[in-house]
Amino acid sequence: MTRRVVVAIALTALTACGLFASPGEYGAGSSDDGAADAAPSNDALVAPEAVVLPDGNVVPASAGTITLVAGERDPTSPDDNPAWSADTWSGILDATGRVTAWKVERSATLVGPFDTAGLVDGRWALVNESFGLAGARGTALQSTGWGPGVVGDWRASRAAMPDGVNDIVRVFSGPSLVTIGGTRTVAVDGGTSTFSINETFSATVDSAENSLGNFAGGESLNTSRSRAGLAVGDGFLYVVGGRAAAPSGITTSIEVAKVDATTGVPGPFTQVTTASSEGGDHRVFLPGVVVAEGYLFVAGGRVTTGNAPTDVVISAKIDPANGALGAFQNVTKLPAPVRDFAIVAHKGKLYVAGGITESGRTDVVASATIAADGTLSAWDTTHAKLPAPRSDIAVIAH
Repeated sequence: MTRRVVVAIALTALTACGLFASPGEYGAGSSDDGAADAAPSNDALVAPEAVVLPDGNVVPASAGTITLVAGERDPTSPDDNPAWSADTWSGILDATGRVTAWKVERSATLVGPFDTAGLVDGRWALVNESFGLAGARGTALQSTGWGPGVVGDWRASRAAMPDGVNDIVRVFSGPSLVTIGGTRTVAVDGGTSTFSINETFSATVDSAENSLGNFAGGESLNTSRSRAGLAVGDGFLYVVGGRAAAPSGITTSIEVAKVDATTGVPGPFTQVTTASSEGGDHRVFLPGVVVAEGYLFVAGGRVTTGNAPTDVVISAKIDPANGALGAFQNVTKLPAPVRDFAIVAHKGKLYVAGGITESGRTDVVASATIAADGTLSAWDTTHAKLPAPRSDIAVIAH
């Protein structure tokens, strides 16, 4: 049977094996020293039989799974800020697509904010700014077997990024990790100057060795930017918004590139449109971006340089021939303005989880059904909540 897996985008970790968590059952203050433990059982995620939850309820078989590495947690004291973790949880879906419970998986090895995840040769790979890598801070590539859910041990190694580039965003594309834009800082008249760049780079992921090859320069963006929203889907890579030399410091530009079917490396970028909402410009950086059901969805993110979140969701129809976008339409807003959250499409629905709202970090999980015209139903917020509030989340769905 062919399986289709959809991929989207801290942290005191709880290491546990084969546990299910309902709201209120998770100790947010738990810690993870990175020590190995017995591999967690994934029988409940892959068995053809129904799943019996601790409360006696039964989840029908073949419903699906959403697995995430949950990002930054709430600090417990001023000295515990920022509070990183590497919690890994699998949401078990019932036949209607509702998350009924969260299974606590083995935590990833290294803590730090996660920004992208993908499947490479059957392994779940993630990139994060890690803490504790060889006793220092740096970018890490982490991976584990995929069941769905975590299978076997996590592996972690240093992942050198393009030299001299900061504030980049990254996305897995086939067997490659692609970086888009960023900033560079140069010396000027005894001081420094920082500016956005239009550079892109790609490196091949060696899943067997959990390593990255050398980054090679790729096609340039039309608009220099940092901290854009990214999505790969239907053979195209989309670059949405970001910080730039533009009004309010945020660009509306959206670019697309066709990705090589074998290497995953993007070809030339074309500016296809600008983001708009209710007839005006929609300036956003680090939004959630998803390709689903023939549409590009842009949700949430930051709409001011002060990091104010938004609840706006817009969608545009994708031309499958060249990746061009039709006119944007406003669709059902998120349950609350949010940034740094997880978003993923699965079986005709959009799912969002966690993030930071105007009132703080959240544990809310919600879904909306995608209609044929790219609009969304009302958001269903009756899903089981995350075991604890989290942000900076990498996610995958099966």
